Amino acid sequence: MRVAMVVYAPYSRDARVRRYAESLAQKKHRVEIICLHENYQPADKNIRLIMFPLGRRRINLPWYFLEYAFFFLYALTILSWRSLFHRYSFVHVHNMPDFLVFTALIPKLIGSRIILDMHDPMPELFMTKYCLKRKNRLVRLVLFMEKWCFAFADKIITANGEFKKIFLSRNSAPSEKIEVINNFPDQKLFKYQKRSGRLSGFRLMYMGTIDERFNLEIALEAMPRLIKKISGLQFIIIPKIENEGNYYRHLLNRINELGINKYVVIKKPLSLEAISKEIIKADIGLTLLKKNLFTEKIMPLKLTEFLACGIPVVATKTGLLEKTFSDKMICFLEKNTSEEFYRKVLDLYRDKNLRKSLSRHAVLFFKKFNWPAEEKKYDQIIKSLVPPT
Repeated sequence: MRVAMVVYAPYSRDARVRRYAESLAQKKHRVEIICLHENYQPADKNIRLIMFPLGRRRINLPWYFLEYAFFFLYALTILSWRSLFHRYSFVHVHNMPDFLVFTALIPKLIGSRIILDMHDPMPELFMTKYCLKRKNRLVRLVLFMEKWCFAFADKIITANGEFKKIFLSRNSAPSEKIEVINNFPDQKLFKYQKRSGRLSGFRLMYMGTIDERFNLEIALEAMPRLIKKISGLQFIIIPKIENEGNYYRHLLNRINELGINKYVVIKKPLSLEAISKEIIKADIGLTLLKKNLFTEKIMPLKLTEFLACGIPVVATKTGLLEKTFSDKMICFLEKNTSEEFYRKVLDLYRDKNLRKSLSRHAVLFFKKFNWPAEEKKYDQIIKSLVPPT
């Protein structure tokens, strides 16, 4: 089988896309992925990256759409041209933005099946990120576009059951058209490992998107007090994109104002292989969120990677996280304040047995809920769309 994927992200750092692609490549299918430029090439020769030459900046809302438009035209051209010579069995398109699914217009017209993978609901994200009401023209446009995208695709995949409920509530797509493939980590990379030796110091770690909705200021505000209590404390941040937007620059300024520069280490973006080596050096993983209608429904993939590796996690308690995990697995923030964060981190630092208990329960959870189980769902979707010949 010959397969195409489209994703507006660097391939090496997008775990969800990589799991799909590597699953297909292991079955000897050829996978072509149109993605953002980076210095990376997959080890598997069945995976080929076709990279958009421009990076992602996230300066403001108009710039967002300008970047989306350029990438859309690039992917549309590549897919259309290449499908004329060798038809794709199916095209798997990842949002955001949703309308990238229309880059597969020519493949669809010549018989390829189309999957739209809704990593996040775009209207809710825009409403919370830009403080927009549902009646706002932009939000209404995005909702209208979502309906057309759902109608165009042959199959919809989304990242959790709460997202599926949202999509079913406002689209005419039947329930069986939307399949949930959960954001569980690839345990070939992210699994529990005993540390061979004790590292010096104590490390807090955040991995992922640098954005207002991931409330890193809670941790930064607590750092001056924590430094006085915890010897060798470091806060390590591994961003998904380098120099990502205005909020990134705001955080740098805040770090300077608090005088914690030498305690906060911001690394360059890393591939999943490199992250899997860094993550096991963490003493506590962080998932901090501003609570709103979007973050109440998300399952941060980096959270599950911490947990699968047995790293104790301090996380904002949201509706979905509370429904999925117990307080035996995660150290939840109820009030989501810097003061509460300070106390929780200090408790974990002082109580090694508590850290071990959280780690043990989380690792047991992922023995039952894991990527191989989700991979079987993906295999079934492909078989239903492209029956074996």
